[in-house]
Amino acid sequence: MSPRSSSLLLSLATFGSVLLVGSSALADTVFTTGETNGGNWQTLYVQGFSPSVAPNPNPGVGAGATVFLNQFDFYKSGTADTAVNIQLAIFNTMYPNLAGLSTASPGFIGLSTNIIPTTAVFATGQPESFAFNNLPLIFGNNYGALFVNVGVDIGGGAPLTPIRVSALAENYIDSGGGVFIPSPNYGGIDVFPYATSNFINGNFFSAFSRAGDALFTATLTAVPEPASLALLGFSSFALLRPRRK
Repeated sequence: MSPRSSSLLLSLATFGSVLLVGSSALADTVFTTGETNGGNWQTLYVQGFSPSVAPNPNPGVGAGATVFLNQFDFYKSGTADTAVNIQLAIFNTMYPNLAGLSTASPGFIGLSTNIIPTTAVFATGQPESFAFNNLPLIFGNNYGALFVNVGVDIGGGAPLTPIRVSALAENYIDSGGGVFIPSPNYGGIDVFPYATSNFINGNFFSAFSRAGDALFTATLTAVPEPASLALLGFSSFALLRPRRK
């Protein structure tokens, strides 16, 4: 074997090691978004959220990247409810048209894979956890998580009935002069794509004043895209090719 061939093989081996290290460094990132401070007892219908609002840790992906929803937790309040067979539906807004709502409605994304039979078994403050099988969402887009009962699909989508479920919400504080605002506030004061609701007005949810929120945690995974790594591999291999005299 010529010295030049030996040098090339050594370079390729070194490059392969770099690729393996780089690939390990680009492991999937689990991150969360949500708000867990507050103790306002409520029964609620919905919460608006986005994967890109204050993720922790920052997943290092840009707007438009696909991320995956693994779990969504609300937290039981001290207010009793009568809800049974509860599932969580994800829509691309917290304000879908509720008339004839179903899994075929515009903006429907997916349903939780589990059903909570009743919240009576939960203590106040305990998580009401809904599992999702890596439901694809878009980083930067807005979504709504709706408590629903799911009907039988006889063609045209399974009917979805919004239900109010015992859940904690943010506290409201006097910001001065008797003006009360939710604090702390998920996504910002008066940012109504991110809010909660315990009231339906016509065919739409009516948000809490000043865009107050439920307490919740959405757990997601960001997956690194392999295309850039593959491109790096091909370009670097080209650089390692021996030059002909």
